[in-house]
Amino acid sequence: MTLRRKIRWLTWLGLIGCLMAAIPALYLLRHGLIAERERMTGALVDSSRTMLSDLEREAAAGAIPRDDAQARARLALRALVGDPFHVAVFTDGVVPPGWPPIQHAVISQATFEPWGWVVAAAGDVDDINREFAMEAMTFILFLLGLLVLSWPISLYLSQNVVGPIEALSTRMRMLTEGRTEIDIPGRHRRDEFGAMARAMEYFRRSASALIERDERLAGIMNNVSEAIVLVDEHGRIEEHNPAAVALFGVAAETLPGRALASLFVDSDRGRVQALLGGAGGAGELTRAEALGILRADGRVDAAISVSPLVVQGKRGFVCALTDMTQRLRHERELMRLATRDRLTGLPNRAMVESLLETAVERCRRYNRRFAVMCLDLSRFKLVTDTLGHQAGDALLQEVARRVTETVRAADLVGRIGSDDFAIILEEIVDADEAAAIADRVLAAFDQPVILAGNEHYVRTSIGIALFPDHTEEPHELIRAADTALYAAKRLGGRRHAFFRKELADQARRHLALDGELRSALVNKQFRLHYQPKVSLIDYGLQGFEALLRWDNPGQGMISPGEFIPVAEETGFIVPLGDWVLDEACRQQRVWLDQGMNPVPVAVNISPRHLRHRTADDFRRIVDRHRLPPELIELEITEGAVMQDIDHAMSVLGALKAMGIRVAVDDFGTGHSSLSYLKKLPITTLKIDRSFINGVPQEREDASIVSTIIAMADMLGLDVVAEGVEKTEQANFLRHLNCTQVQGWLTGRPVPADTALGLLTKRLKEPA
Repeated sequence: MTLRRKIRWLTWLGLIGCLMAAIPALYLLRHGLIAERERMTGALVDSSRTMLSDLEREAAAGAIPRDDAQARARLALRALVGDPFHVAVFTDGVVPPGWPPIQHAVISQATFEPWGWVVAAAGDVDDINREFAMEAMTFILFLLGLLVLSWPISLYLSQNVVGPIEALSTRMRMLTEGRTEIDIPGRHRRDEFGAMARAMEYFRRSASALIERDERLAGIMNNVSEAIVLVDEHGRIEEHNPAAVALFGVAAETLPGRALASLFVDSDRGRVQALLGGAGGAGELTRAEALGILRADGRVDAAISVSPLVVQGKRGFVCALTDMTQRLRHERELMRLATRDRLTGLPNRAMVESLLETAVERCRRYNRRFAVMCLDLSRFKLVTDTLGHQAGDALLQEVARRVTETVRAADLVGRIGSDDFAIILEEIVDADEAAAIADRVLAAFDQPVILAGNEHYVRTSIGIALFPDHTEEPHELIRAADTALYAAKRLGGRRHAFFRKELADQARRHLALDGELRSALVNKQFRLHYQPKVSLIDYGLQGFEALLRWDNPGQGMISPGEFIPVAEETGFIVPLGDWVLDEACRQQRVWLDQGMNPVPVAVNISPRHLRHRTADDFRRIVDRHRLPPELIELEITEGAVMQDIDHAMSVLGALKAMGIRVAVDDFGTGHSSLSYLKKLPITTLKIDRSFINGVPQEREDASIVSTIIAMADMLGLDVVAEGVEKTEQANFLRHLNCTQVQGWLTGRPVPADTALGLLTKRLKEPA
């Protein structure tokens, strides 16, 4: 029952109690009044007897006659009569029935023996009853009025006294339940309730802040990855978070009261105790790492940080523990990865360079010689592109295994690049011994490597640098061996080459040339010359081949043979090839806008350029100049196709479908299969000049040329003969129905303005 109801009930019960108590009080009051009237009635009777006795004495003494005494007595008795009392004397000694003549009265009588009279007195009580009834009615009405007035009074008390108390009580109960978002009413009142409300509001805010802080701390404790343990000054655990249970590997209920040091291995318990004992004042932190925690599933290495904590004068410690098992394992793994190749397990480049420095110092001290070899795999990217990176990884692992098994036990093998390996040969006698070891390594790859169920022959090249013959600096040795490696690759690969000074000079020239090439493209120093393709039937112009020239301001016109290999090697050939195609299309657009009837222009596409571009890339360049696609022909070599046959087939097929012509340049000099040739989406075969030079005198060349022409005819392909410089060569080709040629006999490469004259001339002459 609420306080409000209690007060109402108490008010009503109090009033009812007063009413119930008033009833006997009124009754006793009435009874007392009646008793008083009885007493007074008796006193009247006694007074009358006394008066009669006095008169009797006087009569007996003879002072007055008896009759006069009796007459006086009657007169005196009549004088005593008055409301509410009635006094009567009965001389016959008998009170007659019906006396007194009032309904309710109290009666008292006495007999006066000398005279034989009966004196009677009666006190009327009706007035007492009437007054009592009036008083009782008034009191009852008063109580009823109080009962009626008690409702608004109790309501007022409820609203103004009990209501605020109840509201504050309700808010206090809600606060004890943790509900701090409530509003505290009455804070603006100026009475005691307002003071209580303001105090409760302060308590609410403080409780809210404490609860929020407690929840936040609990959230941190429960979700932080570190184990947090609160211990007392004796080192016993008082509180912990779930991470501590996971770290120690014990049941949560067993941790409270347990000594923290007992959870560690015996050898580390003293260190833990020392940490707890050595923690200083507030804010001072002590830390230790690699402490062993003894668990059922084995040892766990942990780091612990201890800081003092004082709460209300009670001293304790906050211990934060971190599982270092994985970290130490990762650090060891990182150390291994920092010095070892993840795939092959061989020393990586950083470790090779470090060991190379050690080898240089040792050989300097003992005046010894040693060699550094760099080994490279040709066409490794082709393996990963066609068979996937898993096959590439398997190939690298097999190469590492074969090289390691081939060299001597004292020699070091490391992987210093994606497909580059280094070998440090210590204690060699001379260069011949290094060459012999290199030959053994090369011979180790005579046997094929099984990749994806198929045999693949690995083509390797090796560059060799000698200490101290070539250089005495450790970092220069690898650079020298790498320079020699590229020389071996340029010589055809599958061989070794020693470093020579001119190779370094050539490498520097290539590096400088690469920068000059990129600058030349920006500065618009490249030009296109156009060599005509001529029909042997009427010597009419059939097309042009766009040939790149470099107009170097300091050196004049530079032939492509000097800079194209460098551009191909450095990758600059890709943007350069894009420029050539874009420039040829631009020139065609100019000729069209001048009203010319252009012929197709062929543009050479290098192998790397083809690998790094899609058909859409080529088509966007053509479309940028709003050029009909049949006016552009792309020339590729057999090697460019065979390096990535799937990509080449996809690109060339899409180009042919767009209407762009595709020609195979230098046909017959590569190693392509005829089965691939019939599938290639090409339109033209170009016979290499090396075969044309020998016709018609050389029978082998003549047979090859005639075979190529016949094969192209059967496949429905156009044929263009390159390098035609003599009339007998032209006659031989005409006899074999090869009617389209290019060479110095029919026209040399010329600038665009001269080529425009050839176009004009062809239009002026009838076909």
